[in-house]
Amino acid sequence: MLRHQKRTAQRFLTIAMLLFMGLLMGSCLPNPFNRWPEPVIDIAEGIPYGTAPLTITFDISASFDPDGEVVSFTFDFGDGADLLEGTDITEPIEHTYEIPGSYFAKLTVKDNGGATGSVWLAIGVYEPTD
Repeated sequence: MLRHQKRTAQRFLTIAMLLFMGLLMGSCLPNPFNRWPEPVIDIAEGIPYGTAPLTITFDISASFDPDGEVVSFTFDFGDGADLLEGTDITEPIEHTYEIPGSYFAKLTVKDNGGATGSVWLAIGVYEPTD
């Protein structure tokens, strides 16, 4: 019985030492896990609801990557318009919603490690009033 307890204690200490060494080595080496970038959609001009035609200027410059950099973006306005793809997140993006309806604008950003993150913004476009 004592031999079994001694062997169990040795195994426990070996596992604990390996975990400790892994943590120590991991803090000295680059992170092998890529964190997802954080996409952000702000409204620079206009509001996300109103009567058609509704023009909104989107600001995505607050998007960031906690462990690298954002290298590209794709913006889907949700109304059937062509996707907007680019690499400069500092420039405002303007889009006009011509047809009344509810839309979800979607921003997807990609980081230098290949990870992507997405965020949606609800847009409400109403019939013009007479």
